[in-house]
Order: sequence, then C-alpha cells, then structure tokens
Amino acid sequence: MGKLQRRLTVFVVVLAFSSPALAHAASTWQIRIAGTSAAAARSAAAPTAPTGVTGTCVSSVSQKVTVAWTAVTRATSYTVFQSTTSASSGFSVAASGVTATTWTSVTLTSGRTYWYQVSASVGSNWVSPNSASTTGRQIRSSVPNCS
Repeated sequence: MGKLQRRLTVFVVVLAFSSPALAHAASTWQIRIAGTSAAAARSAAAPTAPTGVTGTCVSSVSQKVTVAWTAVTRATSYTVFQSTTSASSGFSVAASGVTATTWTSVTLTSGRTYWYQVSASVGSNWVSPNSASTTGRQIRSSVPNCS
C-alpha cells in the first residue's frame, strides 16, 4: 500500500447480438463516474501520508501500544497497520475506519516486537501512502511489559 490509490468499481455488461449492424452500433462505450465531474475528481487529490507517527507503551505494566499521528487535511478516516516482522515488511491491517488521531492496540503477545504504520482516507475513494514506521515496541511477560 505504498502508492496512491483511487478506488473505482467498474461494472461490465456483455451483450450478444444476432445482427452485425446491431453489434457495430453497440461498440461505443462511455464510462461516467456518478456524482462528480472530471474537474472535481482532479481537484480532490489523494491525501498525504500521515506524519509524526509514534507508538508508545500505554504503561510499563501494560502489553498495549497507543499509536498517534498528526491529522491529515481532509482525511475522514485512518487505517492502522501492524507488523511483527520488521519496520519495512509484514504489515497487515490492525484497525480501519479510525476517526481519531490515536488508536490503542488490544493486549499484545509477549516475546514479540511490534511496528506500526498509518494511512489516511478521504471518503471511500482516496487513500494515502502508508506513513513511515514507528520504532519497534517489545512486549514481554515480566515488568516492564512494554518498552
């Protein structure tokens, strides 16, 4: 998800014609995006990637991490990605549809290190690139449980 994305759903209808004249007449296609114009689509650029993303231990006796970031202009929601592989790979969605600029994980597994990234969305069509990764947070079974 490191590239800008524009979600577009296209429905294709296939028709069979018994007459070559009818088939030729039906060969012209037009695609219209309902509810907007091309100018409006161009002016509604994809959001930038969130910045200032941090992962902070909730407390030294908690196995949870709070991820925070700076708000992105026009963003309507955010998606938080989590990895236990590295700061550059293995990310999967931890939470989507987040409307605040913070999110707290569920209790995490001991013996693992967690990294986070965040993307911003504008409506259901525009998605930013993912942010830079947070510093890894190590979860342990003994105090301090998170560092």
